[in-house]
Amino acid sequence: MPAFLRYVEQDATIASIKSELSSSLLSLVIAVASYAAECEPLLAEVAKLERDYEFGGSLHSCCGPVVKPSVLVIRTDVSDGLKHLALELGLGGGKASSFQIYKQGKLVMGSSGLGSETGEQISTTIDAIRSQLACVSAQKTSNSSCCPPTSNAAVCCPSGNADAPTDPAEVLRLVQQSYANTVNKSNGGCCVSVDPQLTGYTPQQIIQAGKDANLGLGCGNPISFANIKPGETVVDLGSGAGVDCFLACALVGPTGQVIGVDMTPDMIFKARRNASNRKDTNVQFRLGEIEHLPIPDNTADCVISNCVINLSPDKPQVFREIYRILKPGGRVAISDVVVRPSKIIPRRLRTAEALAC
Repeated sequence: MPAFLRYVEQDATIASIKSELSSSLLSLVIAVASYAAECEPLLAEVAKLERDYEFGGSLHSCCGPVVKPSVLVIRTDVSDGLKHLALELGLGGGKASSFQIYKQGKLVMGSSGLGSETGEQISTTIDAIRSQLACVSAQKTSNSSCCPPTSNAAVCCPSGNADAPTDPAEVLRLVQQSYANTVNKSNGGCCVSVDPQLTGYTPQQIIQAGKDANLGLGCGNPISFANIKPGETVVDLGSGAGVDCFLACALVGPTGQVIGVDMTPDMIFKARRNASNRKDTNVQFRLGEIEHLPIPDNTADCVISNCVINLSPDKPQVFREIYRILKPGGRVAISDVVVRPSKIIPRRLRTAEALAC
């Protein structure tokens, strides 16, 4: 096993681990169980990251080379002591593999979300680990921005001086740019796709929607509680590549209709291309903003949305539009995120791009 990775000894204590994490500028802690088939390949891929750090591979950001982390591996199935150690750190939680990233001993990102100030849930994959390491290590510990004066700080360095803009047009532009980068798999954001099963989609739904329709950018499954019936008209606000629209198609049947609305041309193109490869004839995708829906009054029996309304600079207007297009007695099924007043949003999440993730 390369020196880049180190197994945690069975006699290790939570105090000794925290001391080691505090002494390292950047640390990656991975909890794995050897009985799970994905764990050994995952560790092999993590070991390969060392070459990226040493030979100038892909682990760079617009702020320059990223910091090489120390990597600790906790094998939770070796002993009860190691299992409890992982649980004390907030790792595991019933999963075969999970990870956390620490910066000078402070937890800044975790796949399980336990103990993390963000509470995000992220799949334990090499792509997720690589992306989060690059984002976290590129952040400076000072209050100054690492981005060049001519760069887009909000895109390049989420922890810099680029707080979320207040101009509505700029918010929409930045969110649109971030989603375009995501669908085109371009640089310019720190978005990490989430395993759709973690947000409530069943394996059957994932297969039914198609892999190209689910980009893993939602935060729930509105279809699961929308109570969609045959013959209804469903409108999806921020339809992306079409995942929820395609699932709704099967529920409304040939006598129903599904309309997806998205403000990003690249997403509309992707969704329409996905639709052309399917047998569904009762779905259409329209370019437009959710604050000004391109839909007539009294059209929808149900309006759904998945982690999009939080991005709007004018949320009251979004709900006025929802009310306008709903038929009398219509309903709404929204999966989204809200700010908890008792929690402070970390500086690195105060950008439109961060919210777009």
